[in-house]
Amino acid sequence: MRTLVGLLLSLMTCCPAWAQAGDASDEVRKGHHLAALVCAICHVAAADQPYEPVLRPPAPSFASIAQRMDLDAAKLQKFIATTHRGLDEPNGMPNPELLDSQVKEVVAYLLSLRKQH
Repeated sequence: MRTLVGLLLSLMTCCPAWAQAGDASDEVRKGHHLAALVCAICHVAAADQPYEPVLRPPAPSFASIAQRMDLDAAKLQKFIATTHRGLDEPNGMPNPELLDSQVKEVVAYLLSLRKQH
């Protein structure tokens, strides 16, 4: 068993892309979990979210947002971390008050929904 663990660690050290792929999939998994809990209040964030959005009509689905080619990770991170609700926009998106790392996870999940052409 030690040999197998040692081999895997050495492969991850010599091939950092493998380690990053694991980190990226973990980030997507965590983002999916957060989206299903936090974002699903207003959005259809995941097919397996535990409840329907309370907002009627719901905010744009994550699947539709992911298809917007003008959005990238930086734009999404800034948008999610900024409050869009105020006197001029009373129904705008509130700031979900996520940690920076959590915003990155939600963005990773959202971008993972982008269909490859």
